[in-house]
Amino acid sequence: MHGGKLWARHPYVRTGPELKFRERAADALKMAFGTWTLLGLIIAGIIAWLLWVMDPGELHLYLGLSFLASVQGVILQIAANRGDRISAEVATGTYGNSQKLLDLQQKILEMQETQMKILAALGGVGTSAPVAATAASEGEGNVDRG
Repeated sequence: MHGGKLWARHPYVRTGPELKFRERAADALKMAFGTWTLLGLIIAGIIAWLLWVMDPGELHLYLGLSFLASVQGVILQIAANRGDRISAEVATGTYGNSQKLLDLQQKILEMQETQMKILAALGGVGTSAPVAATAASEGEGNVDRG
């Protein structure tokens, strides 16, 4: 699965018809030029060309340098596609975790509301603890340390 399909699952990433034509074309080009199939075709094509052309001169040198550049480009695009897949997987996982955290937060808020209703039904239980804590802390200040 390539990164484009993974990004489609993320709600904040534009995909498909939301993209402009040039963006969709660039994505298709990126996916076509970053494949192991293309790398194999380039290598086979260069080998076939070297076997077909018998000129041992500069043509083979130029062809060899062009081969090196084309292979490097494809390899770099394969690596970039892998990076895109990793980024898409991380983003999709992070979004899923965020949704779980939001659900837990909502449950906690509901539990707190229930607790507040229980405390209100008990009538003023929440006010006695701070008064007792305040009296205890005031008593500590009067301790004779002499």
